[in-house]
Amino acid sequence: MSAKIENLEQNVVKVDITIDAKTAEKAYNNAISRMAKQVNIPGFRKGKAPKNVIEKYIGAERVKVQVVEDLFPMEFAKAVEENKLDLAIQPAIESFNFDLGKDLTIVAKAEIKPEVTLGEYKNQTIQFDEYKVPEGALELELESIRSRFSTVKPIEEDRPAGDKDLAVIDFEGFVDGEPIERGSGKNYTLDLGHSNFIPGFAEGIIGHKKGEEFTIDVTFPENYSEEKLKGAKAQFKINLHELQERILPELNDELAKKVGKFDTATALKNDIAKYLEESSKIENDKRKMEAIFKKVLDEAKIDIQDSMIQREIEAVFGETRQAAEARGQDWNKIMESQDREDIEKQAREEAVRRIKNSLIIEKIAKTEGIKIEQGDIVEQVSQIAQTYRTTPQEILKEVTKNQRFFTAITQQAAIKKVNDILMNNNTFVAK
Repeated sequence: MSAKIENLEQNVVKVDITIDAKTAEKAYNNAISRMAKQVNIPGFRKGKAPKNVIEKYIGAERVKVQVVEDLFPMEFAKAVEENKLDLAIQPAIESFNFDLGKDLTIVAKAEIKPEVTLGEYKNQTIQFDEYKVPEGALELELESIRSRFSTVKPIEEDRPAGDKDLAVIDFEGFVDGEPIERGSGKNYTLDLGHSNFIPGFAEGIIGHKKGEEFTIDVTFPENYSEEKLKGAKAQFKINLHELQERILPELNDELAKKVGKFDTATALKNDIAKYLEESSKIENDKRKMEAIFKKVLDEAKIDIQDSMIQREIEAVFGETRQAAEARGQDWNKIMESQDREDIEKQAREEAVRRIKNSLIIEKIAKTEGIKIEQGDIVEQVSQIAQTYRTTPQEILKEVTKNQRFFTAITQQAAIKKVNDILMNNNTFVAK
């Protein structure tokens, strides 16, 4: 076998493969033998008809096509390895020429990945936006715990509702005098200080007393999930049955024991402080990684062919649609409600970002001689198992069934190693 490579435009290569006549004829005879076992020829037992009869019955051209399909993958793989081609997608056969007794020639075209030229990615001083634990974060966490273990009791005194109260209400909503579908409720308990209702709803109850019936005016947000209610002005009839208040427990050793494996309130506080510190480090590592990778991305030179971008755009749209439908949203309505040009622009930007990220990681991995070993795969599998609360053995079962899953795990292992190189070989300074 010999292969001749010709570089075309847009990172496409033309590959002319020549397979010697002897190898081609042997493959032809093997193909006839296999195909003969799959057809019934009148007057002959299956697979026992003479070669010339089989050729006439099946058709010589069909056999030749089968020979090309048999030989091409292996011979093309050799050409890829010998010429160090980095394929973007699988090749397409353009044509072939095959006469028995003569060499078989196959012409194919393949799209290769664009060349990546990196800037300096080591020994750099990188500025990043440092994250600091907000002042009072510990106290807020402790207050949240107290709230989780709080009790509720009715407010006996005759006073107006405040922003820390709970209100037990009946409500019924209207737009232009028409009832809002799923816009009513009976004996609903609403936390007036932490309401997830539309803006103005809880605020409209504050200041009223139990036993009152009243109407509040609100406006639905422009980005509301239901199309017909976006920006709509509405009225809600309210019947305020009762006001309640939360009773927060004391922050003491007894509460600490209820929260978890803590003997004292001090142990609980120390654990939260440690969690906040670790969370801060994780966030700052993420920001450092984003800062160095942005520098690498900005300085890299990559001429990405449009066909590669278009394929990634289709993947972006596919993933977005799948996610929307998983949330029960109508994809067609989403597309109709937004500016098509703006959507396509965003999808293209995301596609280009993904491609560049992937190519840069591959380039650094290749430059650094990164190898993915069994231990790296095991580590990734263990992390996935923790995320999905299952066992590594269950994840490994899925890996053996799904080649794409294995590829994704391998890529994640490579990304981790590249990230480690970038983090360990640069100096980071907070802005």
